[in-house]
Amino acid sequence: MDVRVPEIPESYQGYRSRLQAFIAANLPELSFKPKVGLRVPDEPEDVVKLRAWVRALHEAGYVPARYSESEIDEIEEKIRVEELTKTGVPHALGNGLVAGALKHFGTEAQKAKYLTGLATGEHIWTQLFSEPDAGSDLTSLQARAERDGDFFVVTGQKVWSTWAQFSDYGYLLARTEPGTGRQGISAFILDMNSPGVTTRPLREITGTTDFNEVFMDAVRIPVENLIGEVGQGWAVATASLSEERGQVGQSEASDPVVDLMRLAQRSLRPGGRASADAGIRQKMGALAARSRIHRYLSYRTQTKALQGQSELTDAPLTKIWFSETNLDLCELGMEIQGAAGGLAEGDSRVVDEGRWQDGFLYARAWTIAGGSNEIMRNMIAERGLGLPREPRG
Repeated sequence: MDVRVPEIPESYQGYRSRLQAFIAANLPELSFKPKVGLRVPDEPEDVVKLRAWVRALHEAGYVPARYSESEIDEIEEKIRVEELTKTGVPHALGNGLVAGALKHFGTEAQKAKYLTGLATGEHIWTQLFSEPDAGSDLTSLQARAERDGDFFVVTGQKVWSTWAQFSDYGYLLARTEPGTGRQGISAFILDMNSPGVTTRPLREITGTTDFNEVFMDAVRIPVENLIGEVGQGWAVATASLSEERGQVGQSEASDPVVDLMRLAQRSLRPGGRASADAGIRQKMGALAARSRIHRYLSYRTQTKALQGQSELTDAPLTKIWFSETNLDLCELGMEIQGAAGGLAEGDSRVVDEGRWQDGFLYARAWTIAGGSNEIMRNMIAERGLGLPREPRG
């Protein structure tokens, strides 16, 4: 197929200039330093500022494609993502995975209420899928939802839920029928302020609390908060997860290999600069090739989506390629610094304000987000290539 590389016509320069001016006038000043990955502020005051920032973006017409049911100009969307990503400030709050579920399976009332709330920052969502004994293999989840008249009563525990400590709603998967496997799982909208919901932030090795565990003790969810039909939760989750995997694997606005090369040119070691070391140069060359391959994988995936030719394996392929290339980039960033790679953020001698250390500590999360790479490889092999299923324990 002919891969369409999305070039930006000169006629869109006015749109970019208007967006840049809007950002300069409205970008909030936050107490926390933006970091790599899907990071969450520690202070509630910053969340208030971010809600106002997202609302201002929406009112100015800068609406993310995933939250809109209207046709979106793909060039404007590309410019919007590029410019907002450069700021380092979140421009979409919480986990927006539920948007795909609502578009495909939500009622008109659910779409009208929740898609708008997502786009304006009024509603922050968290994803309530993973459990202590059910991570990437969601068919093992044990949270129960039992029908009681006009309500479902939910009991169980979820973990690795980003933004849960500040979320208004949760996108919940729970088992409505006994047994195991995909059958009997349903999807729900959970009001996080409901009685019986307890959220406990988890402090990670990055020093931040991006993830949480959530406990549900006889929480009552109205029947109208069911997404799709009872027992349809696996199909609902699959529709939305494919969107998340594609986003994890999207090409970045800038090439991180360039930053790595600049780091090597500044870093001294016995015998000269790191950029003169033959071993370092070979590793950087290999990563430059992998980074370029990732970019064109992303272009190919976008082209197929625009032509209505998307395949099940597209998002997993780009997700695996991005997450493993990113991990190796961060590891090389640490190696180039030598002993200085062990310095922590805040140390007066740390390089680039600890960017590479933070990226290294967070990089493993990308190999798990949206489904672990091991699960993604099984999906590609079994569903994409038609190979025999891996024996289940």
